[in-house]
Amino acid sequence: MYYHTIVIGGGAGGLTTSIGLASAGKKVLLIEKDHLGGECTWGGCIPSKSFISASKTVSTLTEALEMTLKNVHTIGDNELPHISSFKNIDFIRGEGTFVDKNTILVNGQKYIGKYIVISTGSSPFIPDIKGLEKVKYLANHNFFYEKSNYKKIILIGAGVISLELAFPLKRLNIEVTILEKSNTFLPTLEAEIRNFYLNRLKETGINLVLNCTSIEVENLGNNVLVKTNNGEFLSEKIFISAGRTPNIQNLNLNKAGIKHDIKGIFVDNFMRTSTKNIFAIGDIASSFKFSHVAGHQGEIVVRNILFPFILKKMDYSFIPWTLFGDIEVSKIGLDEIEARKKYKRIHTYSLDLNNERSLITFEKAFFLKIICDSKFNIVGATCIGERAGEIIGFLQLMIGNKIKFYKVMNSVQAYPTYTYYIRNLAKKAYVDYLKSFLP
Repeated sequence: MYYHTIVIGGGAGGLTTSIGLASAGKKVLLIEKDHLGGECTWGGCIPSKSFISASKTVSTLTEALEMTLKNVHTIGDNELPHISSFKNIDFIRGEGTFVDKNTILVNGQKYIGKYIVISTGSSPFIPDIKGLEKVKYLANHNFFYEKSNYKKIILIGAGVISLELAFPLKRLNIEVTILEKSNTFLPTLEAEIRNFYLNRLKETGINLVLNCTSIEVENLGNNVLVKTNNGEFLSEKIFISAGRTPNIQNLNLNKAGIKHDIKGIFVDNFMRTSTKNIFAIGDIASSFKFSHVAGHQGEIVVRNILFPFILKKMDYSFIPWTLFGDIEVSKIGLDEIEARKKYKRIHTYSLDLNNERSLITFEKAFFLKIICDSKFNIVGATCIGERAGEIIGFLQLMIGNKIKFYKVMNSVQAYPTYTYYIRNLAKKAYVDYLKSFLP
């Protein structure tokens, strides 16, 4: 059977691409081997953020997981009916593999497409830990489905996933220890974020052990003993958070001439693979492993398939991200050190906890820094506090539309919202802008 486009993978990127092309009248085949919605819906964004919220309203792990899974199914179970509402999308549950650059084999049947989009996502990377093959371990794909009501857990790896789970687990009276291979906590993030989370971990009683360069595990009755060069730790459960690995092993990419390595598929600025009628998006084709990035890449691919004579590039300069830990942290663009290296002159504007909005809502912490170049274009921003993601989203809207920061002055913002105080910062930027014309 012939299709305009075959999409392999029904996560954020695959769904965006399928719906976009179908809405333009193109015949699409969508192939997904597991659940529509992908990792984000069933083992990532949706359950983790639901778990954080649930831990603030209930007192036991069992109750929190029940609330979490209810949310997961409310969202995830709606994906198939939604896709089925598009008459020109055919959906097949199965694993697609390449026969050649235009042909996909799934469930023993061959399908031909003018274009093919690969969006198969990623899975937890499981490091080579001695004894791990004999231990039942958790990772993001099975954590939310674990039935036992344990009281101790060790998180191996101090990345985003561990931080997002550590605080709600501790709130549910579970003893949490985080073991990290590096001797630096969150090494890729700026000092304000690192110090903030180090302090929050100490304040909440979460044990962080750095420089665990050697780790092995073994079953000890109903517990797991974790041996490291920095001590031994006994726990009921262990959770692996050591990065991601692309789901490309079974695609037979070589049959379509698609260049790749262990990190994923090589793509150009237009999300095309080395075989130009085939695109790759999401975790398999980007170091930014976020569902919103996969969705945006899907939008780029839809445009480039529909209008191949005016190809649009994927721009990673200002991708926002939010860490939903005990208190949100969100960031976009450059930090101050990076900005000073790139630009001869920058302007920084900051807001701390001493503002009426933070005070009236009894916030535990708040920090916002906005960085502009010499022409007052926003080149980076960092926010720590409740709704930090929405605050950075407001700034990203300005960045995406090339609105200079001082032009927030042209708006009226309700008091006492955070955008009101962002406008106050823009007043300072406007004064600096006027000063630039003085002799």
